[in-house]
Amino acid sequence: MNDQQGVRVEGPRVMLRELHPGDLEAIHAYARLPAVSRHTHWDTHPDLTVTTAILNSWLAETWASPRTVFNLAVDLNDSLVGVVRLAVISAAHRRGEFGYALHPDTWGQGLGTETARLLVGFGFGTLGLHRMEACCHPYNHGSRRVLEKTGLRYEGRIRDHMLVGGTWRDSLSYAILSTDQPAGNVPALV
Repeated sequence: MNDQQGVRVEGPRVMLRELHPGDLEAIHAYARLPAVSRHTHWDTHPDLTVTTAILNSWLAETWASPRTVFNLAVDLNDSLVGVVRLAVISAAHRRGEFGYALHPDTWGQGLGTETARLLVGFGFGTLGLHRMEACCHPYNHGSRRVLEKTGLRYEGRIRDHMLVGGTWRDSLSYAILSTDQPAGNVPALV
């Protein structure tokens, strides 16, 4: 983490960095695609107005004190290819949750796994979390693989977890503890 630039977490191919207003078009480029929103809790962004409002809310969370939410750009070769969110849901219990969305052009290249590993390392190392949780749509097999390759363990199905587009949807719950063995290139867990 670099205090001059906010959060900056570098991996072999991608970097997690703070969002800025100039990211609007790149975020909209994937958020407008039904292939992306099909497995998320948010609707496809029909126009830049929706993306602008969401980006502005994310930027506002950056300045909260204490900061408990980290919305970060996934940067590949100086281009935003997705956004991740890590929220400290209980400081007292050192528990956080995270999620991610990447442009479909990057799917199947291992970037999701690298991104999730960077988030886990940031959460345990920099933020001092003990438990990190993530959920995914039951039919999102790619995301399930990412979570498992990152070392998260399947904990169960949460019935009617989210109301999406007027329909209740289940989620699959995954978690990793700071005491779990690291998976692959996850930084050593403290």
